[in-house]
Amino acid sequence: MPDYLTLLSADEPSPFGLENELGQSPFVIVCEHASARLPKSLGTLGLDDEHLTRHFMWDIGALDLAHIIAQRLDAPLATQRYSRMICDCNRHWEAESFIPTHGEGIPVPANADLTPAERARRRAEIWQPFQDGVANMLDAREARGQRTLFVTIHSFTPTFFGKQREVEYGVLFDRDTTLSPALLKALRAQHGEKALANEPYDMNRDSDYTVPVHGEDRGLDSVEIEVRNDLLSTREQIETRANELVFALREAAENLGVTTNPPKEGTTL
Repeated sequence: MPDYLTLLSADEPSPFGLENELGQSPFVIVCEHASARLPKSLGTLGLDDEHLTRHFMWDIGALDLAHIIAQRLDAPLATQRYSRMICDCNRHWEAESFIPTHGEGIPVPANADLTPAERARRRAEIWQPFQDGVANMLDAREARGQRTLFVTIHSFTPTFFGKQREVEYGVLFDRDTTLSPALLKALRAQHGEKALANEPYDMNRDSDYTVPVHGEDRGLDSVEIEVRNDLLSTREQIETRANELVFALREAAENLGVTTNPPKEGTTL
């Protein structure tokens, strides 16, 4: 598209969404891959319709799961409203995978051979507003004297390039030594080897941004949660997984000496 045009039109939503900003929970919930939405100016990125709802466009089930968890914890929920195929808001803007040229082996024609101006436009209109929104939210909590336990919610596919994944919950962290091990302990007490540390991915600063930068670099107790997306196929499944995670998060917080709100209706564990 010509350099003088903007990516988003006036009637399209901001990349950064924030609900329940003044929630009383110490937990903050973030979902960076919440949507498969594409800006109208980029059409379908050259992808066939059958590819537009596949997992490489977004984390299937993660937004609904994050909504329920945030509601039951009375926690703020920050979301990113555009597909990671526009640019990945869980990457540094200089990372090689910041704007993917393939998704699970499917070429993304509109992302091939991008000009520096197009990369800068996506950074300015999608990535930066989301990062600023998260940072401002955390600054405001600090100014109010609120303790923050920083949690991001993701999902992953049950198979990846033909390899079956048995793990159900992944607890991902880089430098965090508090919330992550406490949550892993709580999940393993329920699910044994179905809950693993840094699976199905490891966390590092080339492949992750939100927890390392917004969480760990601020000195916050931080964790990224990954849930296998075939376990999030129905509303009932999502409710079940949300209950399990709310229970485990509350237990992890208590192990850190952090008081949480009483569980809201629907949390049955």
